[in-house]
Amino acid sequence: MKKFLRNNLLILVLLNSNNIFNYLFQLIAGRSLTAADYGTFNALNSMAVVLSAPVAVLPLVFSRYTVKLEVNGLAQVKTLLIRGIRAMVFVSIAILLMGLAAIPWVQQYLHLESAIPVLIMLVQLTLSLLFPVLLGVIQGLHRFVSLGLSASSVSLVRVLSGLVLLLLMEWGVNGALASGVMGVLIAIGIATISLRDILKVQGKDVPHDLYSEMRKYSLPVFISTTMVMTLGNLDIVLVKHYCLPEEAGLYSIAAILGRIALFLPGVLIAVLFPAAAKIEAAGKEDSRILWMSLGMTAFLGGGFALVCAFWPEQIIVLLFGEKYQAAAELLKTISMAMAMLAVANVIFTYCLARSEFKFLWPLVSGVIMMLVLISIYHDSALTIARMVLLSVGTILTGTLGWYFLRSARPVTSP
Repeated sequence: MKKFLRNNLLILVLLNSNNIFNYLFQLIAGRSLTAADYGTFNALNSMAVVLSAPVAVLPLVFSRYTVKLEVNGLAQVKTLLIRGIRAMVFVSIAILLMGLAAIPWVQQYLHLESAIPVLIMLVQLTLSLLFPVLLGVIQGLHRFVSLGLSASSVSLVRVLSGLVLLLLMEWGVNGALASGVMGVLIAIGIATISLRDILKVQGKDVPHDLYSEMRKYSLPVFISTTMVMTLGNLDIVLVKHYCLPEEAGLYSIAAILGRIALFLPGVLIAVLFPAAAKIEAAGKEDSRILWMSLGMTAFLGGGFALVCAFWPEQIIVLLFGEKYQAAAELLKTISMAMAMLAVANVIFTYCLARSEFKFLWPLVSGVIMMLVLISIYHDSALTIARMVLLSVGTILTGTLGWYFLRSARPVTSP
């Protein structure tokens, strides 16, 4: 248990340095761009995150099966890594071709004058598809220092690139997006170097049923990660579509800040998942790590939401300037929703590690509820934010209700 707490502290520091650099970049972008351009940048950024949802399952899947294969040494882990990267290269090429064909539609949906920002977003998206396989293997090997350095390098390089492309060269939205491309490229290189010992060993065949087992496990993980990413990103895209450009810019500021309540404690699941998977592989059940993670998440995420509730205008003006002061009420609402989502996501992650999937019912139902509500009620950005809060609150209530009922009776096979 001491090791679990130590790893949580390590990850909290290392991965949140990534979040700090991310928000530093947002400060640079927010102060360099107009409100309308800032809304455009974050709409494209959020669209890339939502589109990458299918591969967001890879860190969890590869982490879980790296834990399983490492018992027999690193030879099988190398085979898993190489085949995973090879498959994602083909997927990346296919997505890039489909994305190029869809550029006119995206440009029209987001009311963009130029197609170049969409093209840069596509390049970043296709490159970032290779990164999750590397991160999953690193996480499964419990190399948390390498995990933190690899992940944080994305945002650090983006900040350094942003200083040049946004402040010095004044490339606007294109410069902000191009900074992300630079970050992903460097991060892939660092992650590859951290796995160089595995690349040197002789590969060994993995169990013949491993890939079919991984595909079966990937489906519920895909549904879970897609739903969480939708809750945390799609609202920015919808506000850009339904609302005025200036209002979309204000919403982006509130959403970027409000998501600190999700991202600040959210890094803890990088420790929870492999720990829970290892316990499950041993045929045991130890819910102490779940309650420990829940407590830390509620303290960090809820604490930040509380700060936003009391001092929203001061936070916005301090970080982004007075031109975004009108986003104060949005920040209150979004930070509360993201804190609740962070707590629910701890339960999702714990259950995924143990191959228990019934939590998907309240999660999927809540996302459908959010999409339906926003399609009906979207007269303002604040209305959309309240629909997100209502939906996330429903998801958290349903998830906690299911988990307590599940704990009150013997666990059956999923």
